[in-house]
Amino acid sequence: MTRRAPSLPDTTSGRRGFLFAGAAWLLVSLASVSFASALPAGEGKMVSLEPKGGRVEAFLARPPDRGRHPGVVLVHDWWGLNDQIKGVADRLAGQGYVAIVPDLYRGKVGTDAGWAHQLSRGLDEKWAVETIGEAIDWLRSLDAREGRRPAGEEMPVAIWGIGMGGKLSLETALAGKDLQAAVMFYSDVETDAQKLKPLGVPLLGIFADEDHDIPTKKVKAFEAALKEEGKDSTIIIYRSVGHGFFNEKRPNFEKTAAKLAWDRTLQFFQERLGAPAQGDQSPASPASGRREP
Repeated sequence: MTRRAPSLPDTTSGRRGFLFAGAAWLLVSLASVSFASALPAGEGKMVSLEPKGGRVEAFLARPPDRGRHPGVVLVHDWWGLNDQIKGVADRLAGQGYVAIVPDLYRGKVGTDAGWAHQLSRGLDEKWAVETIGEAIDWLRSLDAREGRRPAGEEMPVAIWGIGMGGKLSLETALAGKDLQAAVMFYSDVETDAQKLKPLGVPLLGIFADEDHDIPTKKVKAFEAALKEEGKDSTIIIYRSVGHGFFNEKRPNFEKTAAKLAWDRTLQFFQERLGAPAQGDQSPASPASGRREP
């Protein structure tokens, strides 16, 4: 069932926010937060998928060792498959996950908000979900070919979507793709409880209370619909941050909130995929002026 994060007083805005209880100790000044350097984009490589409608390229990032690693399908925001999202995949690989990012724009990248909006509007959601499903199967096929697990054991796979990708993460889970967990960051949501009935995997949703695209009222309606259907879900709303706070290349980036969200996602993967989250590979851009999310 839905677990609501506790509300805490917001010392920066006077409003109330929501934080995961286990991460509350991280509410410190930015000056006292240390970050490890992220693995640079380019550590991974491009591979090819074959969904319906033709070949699609994808970025693959892998841990350096030959262990039995879980998989994560990372779904890009409306900016497309750029160096920033490749860097997130590299950081996941540094934590022990095989990460793949399908290029849903087929080579195009949103270099500004207008172009990104146009690209997202032109994306066929049904095709995107099928392509993401192909990426899930591709990860498991790679794992099986390399014989990393005992006979009959399959690679556990999660999906993590950011922005536009978050909605596709939810839609992929609702479509019944073979997943063990789903994560969505500040994306559009579904408030009709009946449409959430097919959700069969644990869901983590992370949102921002200053997101004008996805208002808190709508997020709470989503949370209520999940609770009504008895879904295994956790909804977290970070305070005093806006849409895109996790993206270190965008103006809305908030270092402390990004670290909290990163750590919470790794914890969720550890709980649901059975793999330890090693070290700290959070976004490493210059700090903003806020003291806490």
